[in-house]
Amino acid sequence: MIYFRVYRAGFLPALVAIVVLLFSLQVPPPPLAPVVAPAEFDQIAAARIVRQIVDKAPARTAGSAGDAAIAEMVERQFKGIADAQVAEQRFAGSVDGRDVQLRNLILTLPGESPRSVVVLASRDSASGPGAASSAAATATLLELARELESTRHTKTLILVSTDGGSAGGLGAKEFAAHYPQRELIDGTIVLWQPGAANPRPPALLEASDGPQSASSGLARTAERALIDQAATGPRAEGTFSELAALALPSGLDEGAVLIQRGIDAIGLSSAGERPLPVSEDQPQDLSASTLGDFGRTALLLAVTLDAASAPPEHGPGAYITLSGSLVPGWTLALLTLTLLLPAALASLDGLGRARRRRQRIGWALWWSASRGLPPVAALVLLYLLTAVGIVARPAFPFDPSRFQTGAGQIVVMTLLGLVILAGYWAIRGWRVPPGLRADAAVPALGLTSALAVLLAWLANPYLALLLVPAAHVWLLDARRGRPAWPAVLGVAALSLIPLAAAIGDLVGRLDLGAGAPWQLLLMVGDGQIGFGTMLALSLLVGCLIGLVAVAGRPSGERRRKAEGGGLVSHALEAPPGPPVTHGLDTSPIAPDATADDLPDGR
Repeated sequence: MIYFRVYRAGFLPALVAIVVLLFSLQVPPPPLAPVVAPAEFDQIAAARIVRQIVDKAPARTAGSAGDAAIAEMVERQFKGIADAQVAEQRFAGSVDGRDVQLRNLILTLPGESPRSVVVLASRDSASGPGAASSAAATATLLELARELESTRHTKTLILVSTDGGSAGGLGAKEFAAHYPQRELIDGTIVLWQPGAANPRPPALLEASDGPQSASSGLARTAERALIDQAATGPRAEGTFSELAALALPSGLDEGAVLIQRGIDAIGLSSAGERPLPVSEDQPQDLSASTLGDFGRTALLLAVTLDAASAPPEHGPGAYITLSGSLVPGWTLALLTLTLLLPAALASLDGLGRARRRRQRIGWALWWSASRGLPPVAALVLLYLLTAVGIVARPAFPFDPSRFQTGAGQIVVMTLLGLVILAGYWAIRGWRVPPGLRADAAVPALGLTSALAVLLAWLANPYLALLLVPAAHVWLLDARRGRPAWPAVLGVAALSLIPLAAAIGDLVGRLDLGAGAPWQLLLMVGDGQIGFGTMLALSLLVGCLIGLVAVAGRPSGERRRKAEGGGLVSHALEAPPGPPVTHGLDTSPIAPDATADDLPDGR
């Protein structure tokens, strides 16, 4: 059916891509030179501000009266700082289905240079007082403003109190979109739940909401500040975890929003990335000691960035770490294409041979692509349910604990599953049409698989890298003596292990637990996992199902008996045409011959 020499030759560009990757490895940029903080962060004063915030507005949903009251409090504190400039960003947002008016407050401490250092904290809380999270972040921001007021600084210091942080990072998105001097920002420090009584990792948040990486130099500088001031460091992540974070971007803090929009940022958290549950975010859950640790870290990091003559070196725009070196993301994207090339070339070669044998190639391609229609139908239904409000559409990043799995969610997931099953029943997904020969169907499935991975590559090349193995599964059905369908099913399942492992990494990092399927559906519904990605996955899964169907179809005499006791019309098997000869073998190919009946190279 195919020349495997074509397939093997297709790997030559991949060897070149690997060499390019090895020669493109970069040494991680060094951290900025350490400095001595000119002031001491007052953790007692910061804890006192937390209590004032909680007492004044225990409920601070974005756009609510409590949120507005704390905004006024922050504004008064900002305006009380000598030589400071206070500005605001007013914008509209949607919170829990309500249209509300929100505002960011921006304090500017002018320096000798227009280059700037930003410290950012959200002040609203989706539910509960947010004592150890948003209240602690706001208190830390206000105390940092008081400390930095009296210090000499070279660069302009920008302190931002954002609104809508618990509603999809609306304030951070507004700041990134409309702050006029964003190109002059050397680094941003995001204060994210800095006052937990029971600290847990990771303390340094580097995830993005897109296929980008945090500034390597900024992250290494923050690591050292955390070790010096909080006696803690970032949680070590493996190479695959870094790749999974690029393939399935899902940062939950406001720093992830800024990184996606091209602003160098890192987050400091005493309680990891996932927002604290209400039961662990009460006034009694606040630790002044923890608040002091992270307040000192933020202060030291701010003055270190201020003292540096140049911003921290970013490194590649996207990267993973391999044996202490940085692998640039563009080399991974190139490697993905070259690993996909052999399967694509082999499938095109197989289709060309089938065409010369008068096989209906267009029909084969349509049949292979149609295997993905049932998942696409379920995807369209999900979008419709989201549009009419039956399924929630929270703006990402959202707090997973606010969207638990209940009876209604189980009904929706069951309905989507039934749509997929009904779709495959309607198109007889387990059957191959009698007139569609394997030597046309199999390379058509291979080409559709390759195109699906290419579509995923256009959306996210790192996700496509995880999907490349699935684009090669069709070669099992292309060999002489094709294996039984259980073997093909097993290999198809194995080819999806990289994707499953990346999803498992995401579930573990965000601690989604049993609610992971619903949380992932919400990410699809709100577009965090985009339509192009889901279309590619639907086509790929459909092709794998088609390959199992081809492997399960009886061949030769067994198929003839199954289709009518041996009286099978040749007109159903292949359109009429003159006998085809190949090389020195002038015998015609039997209309009911299978690929296994053909000589090698035919």
